[in-house]
Amino acid sequence: MPRVWGGIALAAALLGGPADAAAQVFIDASSRPDFTIGPLFVAATAPADAGAPMGVSITWNLVRRHGERPTQRTLALFWPAEIAGATAAGPADPALVNHLESRGFSTTSSGRLALRARSQSQLGLPTPADDLPVSASYVSFVRRDAPPQAGTGSLVWIPPTPQMGDQRWVLNLTLPLRGLIGPKPATWLEELFWGRRNTLALSWGDVGSIAFYPLYHEHRDRIVHLAPEYSRLFVNFPDADHLRIEQIEPASATRRGSRLRAGTEIVSLPLNTVDAAPQVLKVNYAYYRGVFSWRPVLISIGLLILGNLAGLWMISGEVRRFVRSRLRVGREHAERERTLTPERLAEIKPGQSTYDDVARLCGLPDEEHRRVAATERRTLVYRETHRRPERRLSVGWLTAVRHWDIERYEVEIELDGERVEDVVFHVRRSRASAPD
Repeated sequence: MPRVWGGIALAAALLGGPADAAAQVFIDASSRPDFTIGPLFVAATAPADAGAPMGVSITWNLVRRHGERPTQRTLALFWPAEIAGATAAGPADPALVNHLESRGFSTTSSGRLALRARSQSQLGLPTPADDLPVSASYVSFVRRDAPPQAGTGSLVWIPPTPQMGDQRWVLNLTLPLRGLIGPKPATWLEELFWGRRNTLALSWGDVGSIAFYPLYHEHRDRIVHLAPEYSRLFVNFPDADHLRIEQIEPASATRRGSRLRAGTEIVSLPLNTVDAAPQVLKVNYAYYRGVFSWRPVLISIGLLILGNLAGLWMISGEVRRFVRSRLRVGREHAERERTLTPERLAEIKPGQSTYDDVARLCGLPDEEHRRVAATERRTLVYRETHRRPERRLSVGWLTAVRHWDIERYEVEIELDGERVEDVVFHVRRSRASAPD
């Protein structure tokens, strides 16, 4: 499942950075940085189009462990996702590209990102941050010989600035990241009823794909940890009027309307700055169009209409059967001409009538039986059913039926060759509430 992974800040000189990065300072710091990151705010904005790049804003500064202001230095930010495009002019630092290429990674894109600073007194206000005269270099890369599903990572070098380590300021870096929102697994019926639902996961402190682990393992003792200060993960949903959030994890996360931007929902999670384990904020959501989420309503109405039509069809069948069996509309009509009547059968003379005479009087038989031992002998079988309503009450053209008298006729005509030998006539009478 795609995730917006949290960054891991590394000392650039310890990553083999450029010579003008004051490498001796990092050597003095050895493999254990004497500063921490604090405060840290990671905010993602979920676009209405799940396929569009998602902006992730990182706001932070440095805090020295013993209270002194940290020495200005270049930092590296690793993020296991693809940066969609540059936000500042200029090519990436060639040393950064060489650093990754020499460690078994292939570059997919590179460029520069705008670096900004904001006074801490302006935090929480809609005023824009100040653009700094320097920018950060980035490279997006993949692991050589790794399968495509291993994903893409990015490494950002952040140059030193006067505001770095100054507690009156915080630094800000915005990353337009690609492929961070994925569809929530669902059956075709759930997709039909609710439409596509998305999953967004914002986290901090994880390397991401195992394909990037060698880069982390090489510098794992140089990770800059979080300071015990107020730090949070945020996910902003700008179109709150057309938003449906289904699930939020973990339970400690909170959801509320933005106090700065109208029509925006915010889901936030405070970061645990003591435990170094990865922390994840997961949101299952979907945007819809129109005044309300029309898809489940229309499908429910359609199912209701189909159910009512099916019920009406079943009831109409019962009504038709009742009308047909209990009511007669119109005047008496002549009953359909009967084939098997005593008068017509009396014209068939055993020993005289032939097969052609029988077929002329009664038509083709319903069944014909032949005896294997006597190939010249056969039996013709005719069947016919007569239905007669027993009327109870008549009002004009409408007549109520009390019951139906049913007579089932079966005639067996035995032939020897072409001559009729015998005629057997069966009549079965019964009474029923319906003619069928």
